[in-house]
Amino acid sequence: MAKVKKVQRTIYFDPEVWAFLEDKMKVSKNSNISAVVNDGLRYAAFPEHRSDREADMVKKMDVLLDSFVQHRKKTGRDLAFIQEMILESLNEFYRHNDQIPENEAKERDVKAKARVMTFIENIVRNMPKLKSFSDKERGE
Repeated sequence: MAKVKKVQRTIYFDPEVWAFLEDKMKVSKNSNISAVVNDGLRYAAFPEHRSDREADMVKKMDVLLDSFVQHRKKTGRDLAFIQEMILESLNEFYRHNDQIPENEAKERDVKAKARVMTFIENIVRNMPKLKSFSDKERGE
């Protein structure tokens, strides 16, 4: 196979293009400016050099899509669990608590609001320590 003679030329880069090339070289850990420029031009000029990169991108997108699907399933499961908990709690509450008579409603409203505010304050105070059920299951 005959050795191909490389061509050397001086080239000037616009500042934003040079900044992009520097970033690209850092990311790819390739300090050879000629190799990075040739790679970019080869990609732009010759479609046959794109197919392997597009395949890699499709693989990465499939992984990302699968991650979103799994996250959505878990979120749906968690929401169904929360909904079931709330409905079961309400059912249990109504089973054990009669309706409040009108003459006691205002006094109980005041007490209820105070208890709710205490409940919310406790949650906010302990928020940094809160963990999801799945984290607790894994012992994290």
